[in-house]
Amino acid sequence: MKSRILSITVMVSLLAACTADRGAVSRENPAPEEVAVFTSTDSRLQKAYEWARKTALSYSHDDTDPVGFWYEAALPQREAFCMRDVSHQSVGAQILGLVPHNKNMFSRFVCNISESKDWCGYWEINRHDKPVAADYRNDDEFWYNLNANFDVMQACLKMYRWTGDSDYVSGDSFTSFFDRSVGEYAERWQLSSDKIMEREPYMNIKGDFDSSNHFHTCRGLPSYVENMPGVSVGVDLVASLYAGYDAYSEISRINGRQDLSVNARKEALRYRDIVEEKWWDAGHSRYNTMKFSGNEFKRGEGVPYVLWFGVTENPERIRMALDDILACEWNVENISHFPELFYRYGYYDEGYDFLLNLPAMTRSEYPEVSYGFIEGCVCGVMGFRPDYVSKTVHTGSRLKDPEIDSRIRNIRVFDGYMTVRHVGNDYTEISNDTSLDLLWKASFLGDYRWVEVKGKKYPVEKHTDINGNVYTVAEIELDSNTSHLAKALR
Repeated sequence: MKSRILSITVMVSLLAACTADRGAVSRENPAPEEVAVFTSTDSRLQKAYEWARKTALSYSHDDTDPVGFWYEAALPQREAFCMRDVSHQSVGAQILGLVPHNKNMFSRFVCNISESKDWCGYWEINRHDKPVAADYRNDDEFWYNLNANFDVMQACLKMYRWTGDSDYVSGDSFTSFFDRSVGEYAERWQLSSDKIMEREPYMNIKGDFDSSNHFHTCRGLPSYVENMPGVSVGVDLVASLYAGYDAYSEISRINGRQDLSVNARKEALRYRDIVEEKWWDAGHSRYNTMKFSGNEFKRGEGVPYVLWFGVTENPERIRMALDDILACEWNVENISHFPELFYRYGYYDEGYDFLLNLPAMTRSEYPEVSYGFIEGCVCGVMGFRPDYVSKTVHTGSRLKDPEIDSRIRNIRVFDGYMTVRHVGNDYTEISNDTSLDLLWKASFLGDYRWVEVKGKKYPVEKHTDINGNVYTVAEIELDSNTSHLAKALR
């Protein structure tokens, strides 16, 4: 412990001296191999991260293909990207610096919805800039999960929060996609809050319906769960609608469309009510996941999306849903999101175990796994969450060992990069190599009286998460091109 205290004291002194001498931090762009580099005295975590970073970047491609910049976000070897996977891999990709890739792929998705496809897009696009043949034959016969439009919508808002690129919320093709999705698309597929629980399993059928033809049965799947025929609506679809309309409300507010913002928020809350009132199984203390015609509910996959999309804010039900997840077996696509999910709700031991186990799991080569790991480590372990809308950045170590020293260098964010270092639970160093002046919300696991930066003591707020962890938060001004080191004091 004495050696740790000495090293921290030296680190604080050096940082203060360096900052005083040099003033602003250099904003030279790092070399690609220096972007999103994670180091830690937890050698197992560092080794797993290095695997994830190398694997994720091996799936990225430059603009030499007809589709432009892209990364694989579908079944391996398919050379394609689908709407669900890109929506869920995009934060990991952003961290790794794949900014043009995200922008290009989301642009392809939003440009391809059409009336002839009942306002669906192309579920999956290949490197030749064509819909993948396994999912698309023509506008009457194709595969499409109805969650997709709303998943893309909430992911676009995330990308705006990470990048500040206004195209994600205000670009013509993006806003047209958003408006069509909450308008004609929701109406055509009977997804509005007053119709969704009464909708039929198969809709907008073109020609003679063939139940053995998956281009007929899957043209408008009302869930991401694809192995239960006859489903009229899945809880994950309702949860994605909540997230999509909530994002549309925020996007509309950003664009000065206040009436649309208010109405979209009201609709989002109606979906929340549906989940809590119609889908909660009080007898078994868990959420149902699949509804069939005749008001018949069954269980299958889907519970993780209730939490992933944030549709419930009921603490007891969140805990029960997490317990439900831990009690079941999952495919690797679902598990890839569990590190971020469990860290989000304060289940640090479980999130950590998922991180360490992901690289060795069956089908760990699925692209979503490595990108999910990156997000789980940076946003979960390091607690890094930027927000261009509020001009804030959150940090907070979620490693309980007071001896662990971890750093993530050159996270791609806004118009530059940021670096975060945690030593134990009471020291955090941050560098803001962007052009934005930010409010730094520095979080520390534990109960502290003050947070000190450069000799100044900042007042704090205490919070308790879903799992009962107490953490202390201070708000600190973080100007462009500066570094700070914060020390939590008891």
